Amino acid sequence: MKLRCVPVLVLVCLWLGGCECYSLYPLYTQKDAVVEPALEGTWMGTETDDKSELTFCRSKNGGYELSIFDPSTKVKATYDANLVQLAGALFMDIRISEETLNGVSVDQPIGMLPMHVIAKVKISGDDLAYATLEEDSFKGAKPDGGTPLKHETLDKNTLVPSVLITAETEDLRRYISAHAEDGFSQFEHLKRVTKTGN
Repeated sequence: MKLRCVPVLVLVCLWLGGCECYSLYPLYTQKDAVVEPALEGTWMGTETDDKSELTFCRSKNGGYELSIFDPSTKVKATYDANLVQLAGALFMDIRISEETLNGVSVDQPIGMLPMHVIAKVKISGDDLAYATLEEDSFKGAKPDGGTPLKHETLDKNTLVPSVLITAETEDLRRYISAHAEDGFSQFEHLKRVTKTGN
């Protein structure tokens, strides 16, 4: 399973600065997905050698479509991105939906699991700050005073995340709500290139 997931994880992991953990289950539910118009538009990393562009636009399902294009490889990955507000903070749940190479759709490997990336986000003007869920923060954490958050530790010698969270949505939400301030990495930043419609 791990090797089959590599192609679709690479771009989002590069954007997030190295994803340590993924989740089998989503953080959001359809009834509480949040709309944030300030997210819409095209963003780039603040590092001068990072030329990847990330574009967010509203999708038909009520969430967002995130497209990441890497000009050096000509790979474009499209993700379903949904926002949710928990414990007074904004979080993004991202899952791959399509990948193309030079404009040609790439079939996803048979048996690939659709995994979710979870990030904490803050939007202020032309700055999009994001922080990733930290592996070390939840391995022994107890979301409700009971058992630790369910997860599987994977082989760290691969390009895939080192931890796969197997806790279902309700337990995951409970953990994120309790650890909104101490369960995530330091914020990284993207700068706005254009707003939607520009």
